[in-house]
Amino acid sequence: MKKNTLVFILIFSTFLMPAQEINPDVYGFATSNTFTYCDINDTSFTNKVLKMNPQVLRFPGGAMGNFYHFNKNGYGFDFAEIHKYAKGNRFIKRSEDLNRANIKKGHTHDYIDDFINLAKLTDAKVVLVANMFVENDDIIKMISKMKSHNLDIIGVELGSELSNRTFYLNGYTINEYIEDAKVCSDKIKKYYPKLRTAIVAAPLGKRKGHRHNIWNEKLSEMDFYDDIIVHSYAKVIKGKKEYGQMLIEEAEGENQEEAFEIYKERTLKFLNTDFPNEIAAYNKIFNKPIWITEWNLQISKTTGNTLLQSLFVAQYFLELMSNPDLQNVTLTTYHNMGGRDYGGSIFRNNKEVLEIQSTYYPLTFLGEIFRYDIVRIEKSQFNNLYTYNCLDKNDKLVLSYDVDWTMKHVILSFKEITKIYGSNNLFDKVNPNGVFHLKPDLKIKY
Repeated sequence: MKKNTLVFILIFSTFLMPAQEINPDVYGFATSNTFTYCDINDTSFTNKVLKMNPQVLRFPGGAMGNFYHFNKNGYGFDFAEIHKYAKGNRFIKRSEDLNRANIKKGHTHDYIDDFINLAKLTDAKVVLVANMFVENDDIIKMISKMKSHNLDIIGVELGSELSNRTFYLNGYTINEYIEDAKVCSDKIKKYYPKLRTAIVAAPLGKRKGHRHNIWNEKLSEMDFYDDIIVHSYAKVIKGKKEYGQMLIEEAEGENQEEAFEIYKERTLKFLNTDFPNEIAAYNKIFNKPIWITEWNLQISKTTGNTLLQSLFVAQYFLELMSNPDLQNVTLTTYHNMGGRDYGGSIFRNNKEVLEIQSTYYPLTFLGEIFRYDIVRIEKSQFNNLYTYNCLDKNDKLVLSYDVDWTMKHVILSFKEITKIYGSNNLFDKVNPNGVFHLKPDLKIKY
C-alpha cells in the first residue's frame, strides 16, 4: 500500500476543480429485463442490490417501457402494437424472448409488483416510463399504485428513444410525439401536479437540417414539460452500433494491449471533454434540467465486463456528482441492473446462473457516499489519476476515491478502511463472481 499512499500525497499539489453540492438522484439504475431474469425473492440477489445502495430506480425500462401495459402478465406486451411501431427493429425478437422466458418461469404477475418490492427494500425514489402509443390511464394507475405503497416518485418519462429511426420509418414523427406527450403530461399534471414530466430529446444531429435537430427545435418551443431525457453511451470502439449496442466491432491496434490503450484515451476524452460539451449543447437548446435515464460504456463484447468498463462507470458517477459543468443533470439511471446482455447488466443471467459483472464492486464502493452526511465532492487530477474527496458540511473529509488509469484500479478510502478493485490489464475480464485474476500485490477488499 506504500505506492498508493505516495500517489495520494502527490495529488494535493495538482489542480483542484470547483465543487458542487451532490445530488443523490444521479445515482440511479434502470430495471429493464431485471424481473424476468432476476428473482426478487432471492435474498442473495437483493442483498447484492442493497450493497449498491441505489437512490433511484427506473420502471419499466427503455424499449419495454414504450410497450408496457398495466395489470397484465410480466410487461403486458401487445405484440400487434409492437409490430406496428417497432417493425424492422430487433426489439421484436427481444420482446418475444422476454415473453417466452416469462411463460417458462411461470410468471403470471405484473412486474410492477416486483419493482415496488425492490424500491421499498432499497428505499429508492422512482422514475416511470409511460407508453405513448396508447390512449388509456395506465400511467395514472401506475402512479396511483406506487403512491399507495408510499413510494417517492420523481416523475415520468414521456416515452423512451422515440426519435429513433425505427419509429420514424413506421410513421411516428415529431408532430405525433408532441401531441401524445402533451396529452399524457397534462393528464399526469391534472391528478398529480407536483410530478415532473420529461420529454425525449433526440441525439444531436451533425447538420442543421438533420431530422434529430428538427425534433429538438420543435420540442424546445413547447413548455408543457419540466425536463428533457438524454441517453448516453460512450462509444470507444469503431464499428456499427444500434441504440448504444455494438453490432459490428472493428479491430484496432497491433494487439489487445494497444487496442485498449486506444479505448482508454477515447474513454477519457469522452469523460473530460465530449460528455460535458454534449450537456452544454443540450442546455443551449432547451434550457431545462436533464435526465440521463440510460448510460453506460457502449454495450460491447470487447469492452464489456472488463476493467476498462469498471473504471469508466466509477468515474462517470463521480463526475456527475463533482463536475459543475454537469450540474444541470438532475437524474440518471445506469443501464442496466439485470438481464442477459453481456457487459450491459450488472447482474447477468447466464443459463439461469446469476453472474456478477465487472461494474458491481465499483458500484458498491460508490454507494457508500449516500450512507454518510456528504454534501459535496472535490475533484483533483494528476496525469491519469483522478481523486474525488467527499466532504461533509464542515469541510471534513469523509471518503476518498481514486480512479487510477495507470495503476489500473479504483480505491475507496474511509477512516482505517481501504477497498481496492483492479487488475493487471484494462482488458481483463472478471469471473462469474465479479473478481479479476489479480496481480500478487493487489487484493480486492470487500
